[in-house]
Amino acid sequence: MIRPIVMLLTVMMILPIVGCTDLLQPSQTTIELVNPGRYPVQVTLYLGQNQLSTWAVLATLGEEIERTVAAGETITITRKCDELQAAVIDDADVMIGGVDIGPSNNSDAVLRDGTDFGCGDRIRFTFDYPDVVLPTTLDIEVSYPG
Repeated sequence: MIRPIVMLLTVMMILPIVGCTDLLQPSQTTIELVNPGRYPVQVTLYLGQNQLSTWAVLATLGEEIERTVAAGETITITRKCDELQAAVIDDADVMIGGVDIGPSNNSDAVLRDGTDFGCGDRIRFTFDYPDVVLPTTLDIEVSYPG
């Protein structure tokens, strides 16, 4: 029993020396788009590989992801850490009767790896609007659940 433990500890000590620390660290970051409300939300999200990207650069050169998050649904998007260095919700629209007549909003700022999140984190965007027939506001909450 002691021999396998000693071997594991030896490997864990050698890996950083030979530059293989990535084997022991998470390699993906996850984004969740959460819609707890009664109407679908059409979302345009941009992801970038440079954590210093501005909003304009992300919207021009970043990976554009468009999704409709159904009422009560959560959509999960996973990327390798080096592919997700920056993220921003460019547009989120509440769709009432399949038409974009509800409120809309976007992120307050670009989220950046190293500042707002880290490799292996889960970034949750929750689209919150009043539970009424015709909502007039849409808030986007950002959280980092464990």
